[in-house]
Amino acid sequence: MRRTAGKKSFSRAALLPWLLLCALALPAPLPAAGFSSDSAGTASGQFLKIAAGARGAGLGEAYSALADDAFALDWNPAGLINIKKNSMAIMHAPYLAGTFADYFAYAETAGDMGSWGLGVKYMNYGKINRTDSSGLMLGHFTPYDVSLSVGFACYITGFNKAPEERFVLGATGKFVKSRILSEDNTVSADIGLNLPYMFDNRFRISLTAQNIMGTLRYDKEQASLPLMLRLGTVTKFSDYFNLTGDIAASRDNLPYLAMGGEVKLPVYEDMDTFLRAGFNTRAISDVSGARNVSFGGGLRYKDYQFDYAFSPFGDLGSVHRLSVALTF
Repeated sequence: MRRTAGKKSFSRAALLPWLLLCALALPAPLPAAGFSSDSAGTASGQFLKIAAGARGAGLGEAYSALADDAFALDWNPAGLINIKKNSMAIMHAPYLAGTFADYFAYAETAGDMGSWGLGVKYMNYGKINRTDSSGLMLGHFTPYDVSLSVGFACYITGFNKAPEERFVLGATGKFVKSRILSEDNTVSADIGLNLPYMFDNRFRISLTAQNIMGTLRYDKEQASLPLMLRLGTVTKFSDYFNLTGDIAASRDNLPYLAMGGEVKLPVYEDMDTFLRAGFNTRAISDVSGARNVSFGGGLRYKDYQFDYAFSPFGDLGSVHRLSVALTF
């Protein structure tokens, strides 16, 4: 009877955060300055908002509370605390209009002190013809963006408690460089906080602030990096099913809701397969056609994790992400 009552209590309690997420996703009558559709196109370093890793992308980009490998450096640095050995991750994503995005990260545990990691994100925009005012060809140029990140995560409370019952703080420092015809660079930072697990270690909330400072100058124009605020949740209904949800608010657009689900299908002791699906409401009215949904899958073999995600962007095309993670 107690076990049944506990399951009912968890099921009812787990609904409350989802209702909160839905409530926060509703448009505010008076949006805060900078966090509205009127601010679209006012931030620099847009590549910083591109999702790193096929797992998180396959969940509709609702991943900040679940991130548990080297990709956590780009989602929520507090997630680095979940790394108990060493983790190396790499992603390649042919992006829209002939562009592509790459990501590499390495992280390892520092014992009782926590975990740390470093990462590189690179965005290449392909060759672009350069002409003068009369249309005469002057050659071509290849714009790109790159960021270098170093981060850590550590427990900040409850050292006499189980790890699942402690608060976790994470922080990342990053160097950002952007080149079009000329180039500029700046520094920025991310901060993440994971709250203790609740409801028999089945539910967790995370808070993340990304790109909290820094500006890039293009010619005579200067623009801030895209500050991103996230409230993330993960609900572990069982060892085989995770449900995730993020509320994200970017300085240069409206807040949006993201949700995703992941099913684990064991094959045998050394191998698992995964199915994922998700959606988000980001810029939902800006393009037409199939958009704002994502699908993906994964395969774990011993210490290797292979993931794939497919994200349609309506008339703009589709994005395929391939990522590999190794734990050793």
